[in-house]
Amino acid sequence: MTRIRLTPRIWIGLVAAVVYVLMAGWFGEAIGELAPAGDDNAEFALGHFVPLLILITAGVVFTRRAGWSKETWTSPSVFTEKRRWWMLGIPVLFAVQVAVGLSTVPWNDRTVTTVLIVLAGTAMVGIGEELYFRGILRVSILGHHGEFLALILTSVAFGLGHTIKFALMGMPAEAFVFQVVFLAMDGALFYGMLRATGTLWVPIALHALNDFQLYLASGDADGVNEQGFGDQPVLVTSEILLIALSVVLVISTIRNDRRQPRRSANATVSPSGPRT
Repeated sequence: MTRIRLTPRIWIGLVAAVVYVLMAGWFGEAIGELAPAGDDNAEFALGHFVPLLILITAGVVFTRRAGWSKETWTSPSVFTEKRRWWMLGIPVLFAVQVAVGLSTVPWNDRTVTTVLIVLAGTAMVGIGEELYFRGILRVSILGHHGEFLALILTSVAFGLGHTIKFALMGMPAEAFVFQVVFLAMDGALFYGMLRATGTLWVPIALHALNDFQLYLASGDADGVNEQGFGDQPVLVTSEILLIALSVVLVISTIRNDRRQPRRSANATVSPSGPRT
């Protein structure tokens, strides 16, 4: 496979994100409608497996040919940035929420076939969304800009990607803004997991497991976490702490960018990401 070093540009990442949203959302929904009426497993499988396999393959091929593989899948972590050990609280607390969510799934009401199909589908969602948003889009931004912009743009794009179709269907503006902000915070947390651990596979795994438990618990993993926190003190506490950590993450990226020399117009992101 011929490889070239493609200079990261924001527009490349944004185009990739738009293509992902269109393929995974609109095309996936259209493909899912080809399933026999009433066969939820077939509809889920068609709507997820077909577009996501295409997107993941295309994303992996693109990053390899562009010479972005290392920076797409890895990042500096707290193990090399000892001042940021607090970041590890993000994946830990999120994992606690996922574990609590899995404990509430009505497993007896879910067939083995359904569980396996949903597990495979949400695994591909985790890989696809992290590859395109926290991978390709992040690298395209870091080529010429700081981490604060990368955090904000990847998070907002993530929120918009999950809600834009609802806006086009007539969702009230205030509800649309709320969902974008809510999901953008999730995007920031996934970004924080990457920066905490240094590998994209941690946000991939937790993203996939979160969607897995949401779908099995409610039959809908459309990106909006509808878990009830009111009667779950552990979830309430962890959610408050995650919100606080997401704010600290934003502040940390701003401070970190101020310590970095301004990138030149022809600069490219280093293989391991921005130095801190």
